[in-house]
Amino acid sequence: MEMPDLTAVDVAQLPHSLQSLIECIGLENAYRLTCAYGGRPKYIPKHRDRTRLADVLPADALDALIKRYAGIALEIPKADHFQRQLRNLQIQKESANGLSRSLLADKYGLSLRQIGNIRRQDNHAH
Repeated sequence: MEMPDLTAVDVAQLPHSLQSLIECIGLENAYRLTCAYGGRPKYIPKHRDRTRLADVLPADALDALIKRYAGIALEIPKADHFQRQLRNLQIQKESANGLSRSLLADKYGLSLRQIGNIRRQDNHAH
């Protein structure tokens, strides 16, 4: 799985459940986890040898996850939260570089109204 550049992600704009996960295991590891298990519950065992999470997470992140959530079926947020924010940032950047709303709408499969809303979000952020 190729890791996108997550440095531009505004963690404060993500759902609280995802913010908690990022605080526990870090941004990139949270992204990996949402890509692998997003949208469904994942049981966090009390011992690392009882899970396949080690295939997704490095040992220190898995230990932190177990320390905080052992014995709980954790509802893993979907990776869409990251991907939508990254897409919107890309749309804002391309818009600032002169691409029209209709070109952006075609490129990203969105409506003109959605492109307009995304462009306005950029104006409110500054």
